[in-house]
Amino acid sequence: MTTARQQLEIREFPLPAPSAEEAVIRIRCCTICRSDLHTWSGRRPGPTPAILGHEIVGEIATLGPGLTRDAAGQPLAEGDRVTWTRHSSCGRCVYCTNYNLPMKCQHVRKYGHQDCTGPPHLNGGFAEYCVVDAGTSLLKVPPNIPDLVAAPLNCAVATVVAGWEAAALQPTESVLIQGAGGLGCYAAAYASFVGANRVIVTDIKADRLDIARRFGATDCINVAQQSDQQVIDNVRRLTDGLGADCVLEVAGVPEAVSLGLAALRKGGRFIEQGCSFPEATTSIDLSVVLWNLLTIRGVHNYDVRHLRRALEFVCETVDRFPYQQLVSSTFPLAEINEAFSRAQENSLGRVAIDCQN
Repeated sequence: MTTARQQLEIREFPLPAPSAEEAVIRIRCCTICRSDLHTWSGRRPGPTPAILGHEIVGEIATLGPGLTRDAAGQPLAEGDRVTWTRHSSCGRCVYCTNYNLPMKCQHVRKYGHQDCTGPPHLNGGFAEYCVVDAGTSLLKVPPNIPDLVAAPLNCAVATVVAGWEAAALQPTESVLIQGAGGLGCYAAAYASFVGANRVIVTDIKADRLDIARRFGATDCINVAQQSDQQVIDNVRRLTDGLGADCVLEVAGVPEAVSLGLAALRKGGRFIEQGCSFPEATTSIDLSVVLWNLLTIRGVHNYDVRHLRRALEFVCETVDRFPYQQLVSSTFPLAEINEAFSRAQENSLGRVAIDCQN
């Protein structure tokens, strides 16, 4: 991508040899994330020119001599299929060492969100190869997980795992998930997997809600057909009059926050994950937060433990939930602009890029 709101172009860069703890990855598949669309459309600022794409699965083409094991301690070899954290961190700054926030490293590098003019150039997923640097955690992908299921692991799935951890989700609790897109479906599946009593999902589209049911939603509410108060009343009816224990906002709709807060029980927890773009502003009644002892927490990106848990979770549930239905179509790399246009239509499911065709 050279500038926002323009067509993506195919460019060639030299393929480097990895340094001691780097790896050159031959990309098999990369799915288009909503943040890719935000950058492409200019809604989210980012450096250009850039190679977009961070939901990546690939195989190791060249392995640096100092990189011998993945983040789970498994030995690495050329040809292994891998995914990796969407960010690289230094491990030395105050956020890495004092606050345990490597995703907010003072020297963070994000795959798919970097200027590609300087070496190693290949730092995004919509390419044939990507260079994974020393500050990145790799994980081997088991053979029972197809590429189309593995690609969104290092963004969508790991992100909702981080969200549920921040919410301290407990078995038998009732949850409300605002948004039935990819994040919402993964969130519903994870909540169902850990034993949530009620998994309530809201959206404005009936077809999205139909898919959410396949991912563990016990109850679906079309918010386009009800007033906010009707939605709140329905959530309370489904939760013995109390309200949800946790709310996860993954629709990316700032106006949904007030409704989500009102749908919580006293002492409930609200996790904001969807509004990852500038000027995502809304008004809330702080007395609702104060009088009801609510907790509001933002969760942006994740640590490697969340990616490990996401991989374990999908491995355990790959036959339980229809993950491949969350990818609606696949395009070759040469048709990247057609793929972005399809993804921009906001149709059901992610759009995937086959990076070797």
